[in-house]
Amino acid sequence: MSDIFWIWIAVIVFSVFVEWATQLQLITVWAALGGIAALILELCGVDMSIQIVVFFAVTIVMMLLTRPFAKKMTRFGVTPTNADMNIGKHGKVTKIIDEDMGIFRVRVDNCDWSAVTEEKKILPVGTSVSVLRIEGVKLIVEQQKQSSTISTN
Repeated sequence: MSDIFWIWIAVIVFSVFVEWATQLQLITVWAALGGIAALILELCGVDMSIQIVVFFAVTIVMMLLTRPFAKKMTRFGVTPTNADMNIGKHGKVTKIIDEDMGIFRVRVDNCDWSAVTEEKKILPVGTSVSVLRIEGVKLIVEQQKQSSTISTN
């Protein structure tokens, strides 16, 4: 076997390994297919320059033809939960848990949650907050803006 044969084997193995390591994110599968095409040409005795052109051509064509379909088929969306209903709601800081980590407790709709701000700063007990999002079991909150409207009753 020639050196080029082993180079194509290495390209295929490396591409498959990277695809496996990225948990089938469709990163290098096309390079593996291009490597297989080039390897077949090597076994048929075709010139190396043609093998390289075919490698890139097959890789690019396969990517253009199959990537949009493959991404659509492997799209994993976020499954909304009942906890997602808290996004956009308001609550109050009830307790400081860890000042160093910026963790405190918040009560939203009579439910007690761990919470942090995006800046990891502690908000004082009694501070009104708005829920931005949920990450795991923690609410990501921001201090509620004070309303500057004056009631004229």
